[in-house]
Amino acid sequence: MSVNPAQGSKPIEAWEADDEIDLRKYLDILIKRWREILFFTFVVTVISALGVFAYRLFQAPVYEARASVAIVRTQTEVNFDERFTTSSGQPVGGDINSRRSALLGLVYSGSIAERVVADLHGQLSERERDPAYLLRQIDAELATQNNRSGQSDLIWISARAESPAVAAAIANAWAQHYVQEVNRIYGQVPDEMIASVQNELDQAQANYTQAQRALEQFLAESPLNALRREMEETQQAIDALQTANSTALSSYVEEVLNSYRRIVSTYLNAQTDAQLFGFTREQEGRRQLLDAYMRAYNGALVDAFDTQRQRDVRLLRLYYDQWLQMTAALSTARSLQAGLQQGGEGAVDSVAAALQLLKVQLVSTMMGDVPSMQRNNPDLTAPPATLTAGGVLTVSAEAMVLPSVQMSPSGASSETVSRQPLLQLTLNPPSDVTLAGLNADLEGTIQALEQQLTRLEAEIDALNQALLSGERFNHLDAQIPDQSELVNAIRARYPAIFERGVFSEVGEGASRDATLGSDGRAQAEELLKLAGAETASLAMRPDAPMQESIALLESRLQQLQAQVEAEQAAYRQIVQRRDLAWDALKALSTKQAELRLERAAANTEVRLGAPAIPPDEPVQTVSARVSIALAAMVGLMLAIFLAFLFEYLGRPPLFVSASQAM
Repeated sequence: MSVNPAQGSKPIEAWEADDEIDLRKYLDILIKRWREILFFTFVVTVISALGVFAYRLFQAPVYEARASVAIVRTQTEVNFDERFTTSSGQPVGGDINSRRSALLGLVYSGSIAERVVADLHGQLSERERDPAYLLRQIDAELATQNNRSGQSDLIWISARAESPAVAAAIANAWAQHYVQEVNRIYGQVPDEMIASVQNELDQAQANYTQAQRALEQFLAESPLNALRREMEETQQAIDALQTANSTALSSYVEEVLNSYRRIVSTYLNAQTDAQLFGFTREQEGRRQLLDAYMRAYNGALVDAFDTQRQRDVRLLRLYYDQWLQMTAALSTARSLQAGLQQGGEGAVDSVAAALQLLKVQLVSTMMGDVPSMQRNNPDLTAPPATLTAGGVLTVSAEAMVLPSVQMSPSGASSETVSRQPLLQLTLNPPSDVTLAGLNADLEGTIQALEQQLTRLEAEIDALNQALLSGERFNHLDAQIPDQSELVNAIRARYPAIFERGVFSEVGEGASRDATLGSDGRAQAEELLKLAGAETASLAMRPDAPMQESIALLESRLQQLQAQVEAEQAAYRQIVQRRDLAWDALKALSTKQAELRLERAAANTEVRLGAPAIPPDEPVQTVSARVSIALAAMVGLMLAIFLAFLFEYLGRPPLFVSASQAM
């Protein structure tokens, strides 16, 4: 691939000499007329300097004060309902610069100028009281680092005046009213919005009231509850009829099944009982025999200990009975002794008879407590009475006859009383008893009773200690020998209960040809077939019991369901309208509260940064150096232009050196 150069282009070497720009002739003109150039430049510079000095001399000084306002957005977010929000147009991205430009433009507001004039009316001159003039004395710009203009969140507001104090006052008042104006515009909820929300709230309240009244009227006139109640009652009646029908059918089926089970169970149980009859009787006999052996074995071990225990218990009871008898006899003897001492000779006969009877009672009590003594010792005597083998106590041949009495000591047990003999007493009247002898007899009887009581108490204590310690029991570790006849009999008989006997084999053989089980199943199956066919016919017949009533009730139930559904649809619509009206009312009420609270929170967009201070120097309106430099540059350019003009017109130079003049 090759590139062909353009054919129409002309080589550089082919350029003509007239096409070149010759600067030497222009330089020659400037060199030729340099004096004129310097002269006109000097004249223009001097005239400009004089004009600047004259302006500064006759112009009053102007002072400029600067206040700063910071763009600091503070906003209270009040939102009670997420479904209804109010957006304030928060700037994002590129909108920040637009917001800054808008804030900067609001500095030049005529309303702010009017407020400043109203606030500083006494400090301003007649001309400065004009809001339009005062507005021209205000400058605003965004400040950046090193006091350079640019995009920033700091706004400089500069005010010019003939007095430093007035300039600072104008700048500060302007900044304050500017902050108020901007915050009113950007940070305060508009009155129009609050009024709009209030109007919507009033309309929502009216709509809700109307919807609520419509719902109340519907509830007052609608038969929905009556229809529901009638529908429930109809359904309950249908359920009751169906339940009764089902229960009757189920009961019939259940009875049939129970009959089937009873027939089968009766036949099978009869066959089983007949088969196990021989085995059961064999087991019962063997177990009863083993049970008797084991009871005898255990009874022997228990009786070896229990007999000793009963012996000690009876002996202890006998001691207590004797102690009670001795105590009662001792009390009686002391009473007789006291009566004898008081009665003297006159009481000898009666006390002697009573003492004799007391002794007889003691003897009879001792004999009753030990019946074996009565049987083994028929010649036992107790003066002055004689006890015969027949249980008759004879005192003497010449005795007076007393009625037959049965004497039992106080506190004696029923067993002791039952063993006491029936005594027939014949007492001889005393003939040779003296007072001294009877008194001695009583004293001896009392001493004997006291000694007997002491001995009984010692015996009771010793027996109690022995019972508590168990030292009177013998053969506590007694065991029946393993090779005894009883143990060998148990050992020999025990395996028999795990074996079948002759009757078991007879019953098993007879059961092989038994037909009770099959006969029972055949009868039960026939009954079940008949009952099943009848049950099916009852359940499937259209004229079955209560079917007609159930059909009528179901038809009525369907009509009621249709009416209830229509009423419920109307009810849902009314409730939905009421709920929507309530939601709107609640949302608007919430929004009104939000707007009022947000307005009371005083949101801000800008704040006063730094107030202005009176300047110490006036503003340099025209710089002398800059003015002279600019005048020199303008004069130089004018002089060069005149030089070329004069050269073009063919005028000779105004200033010629002496060499050139000659």
